[in-house]
Amino acid sequence: MASRYLVLDIGGTFIKYAIMDEDGAFIEQGKVPANTSSEQHMLASLEDVHVAVGDDYEGVAISMPGRIDTARGWAYTGGAFTWLHDYPAAEKYGAIFGKPTTIANDGKCAAIAESWSGALADVDSGAVLVLGTGVGGGIVLDGKVWMGCSGGAGELSWLVCDYPAIHEGHAGSAIWAGKIAAGAIVPKYGLAKGLANADGIMLFDAYEAGDPDAKEIMDDYAVWASSGIITLQAVLDLPRYAIGGGISARPETTTLIRDAVDRLFEMHPYLPFSKPEIVTCKYGNEANLIGALAFHLEQV
Repeated sequence: MASRYLVLDIGGTFIKYAIMDEDGAFIEQGKVPANTSSEQHMLASLEDVHVAVGDDYEGVAISMPGRIDTARGWAYTGGAFTWLHDYPAAEKYGAIFGKPTTIANDGKCAAIAESWSGALADVDSGAVLVLGTGVGGGIVLDGKVWMGCSGGAGELSWLVCDYPAIHEGHAGSAIWAGKIAAGAIVPKYGLAKGLANADGIMLFDAYEAGDPDAKEIMDDYAVWASSGIITLQAVLDLPRYAIGGGISARPETTTLIRDAVDRLFEMHPYLPFSKPEIVTCKYGNEANLIGALAFHLEQV
């Protein structure tokens, strides 16, 4: 019988879980509400998962936000979980399940998932851009997710695109996330239309229908997204970038970015690096679970 693993994706609203085999096949899936506002609440939410799934698995693999030392099982930060700082997460969480437990950053989980058997599986190196409320992802070099010296490599949200502004303390508008995250572009549409409850579905539906405000916002989005890719390409010279996250479910996203990258290379034919291929991620919302398992199998 194939080994079974419990795999968790800890988010701010839900903890998604799955029982998976060592090939990444899903056997069972579910989710529980997550209260991640404190350590006590986080551990209680994980106990809810334990009650739901029982103990019939070999180990526990966890995807979570923050700057994570996967080899050590340590979370230096927890992203939106602001209480989490220099925290032995693998040890604390593993004590709930009584199984060997590993942790990994959610963006890097998406990257290793696509490298393992997804959109980057046939290339040695590449990058995954997870476009959601923020900008996540990871960089794969020679078949391995690049961690950096402190686990912070590939934090693509913080690609600086306005140098004076960041020195003036305006981080939100000075970094890539402030230009291409859904949390940045959807409010622009709401403002243009006088809508207090605008969402990404409204924006894309309006774009497909030819709404001029939506077209202007998405054209500007493509400019910022492609310019960031060119900036990364000047450092990394990767063959492929895979676009993921909730916004990637709309095929227009990848097409807009790909077309804008093509235009830049036509405009600047003597760029000293190659034009990358722009594709859509294979795994969508399941990438973090698949990647957490991949990291776990590397560690145990």
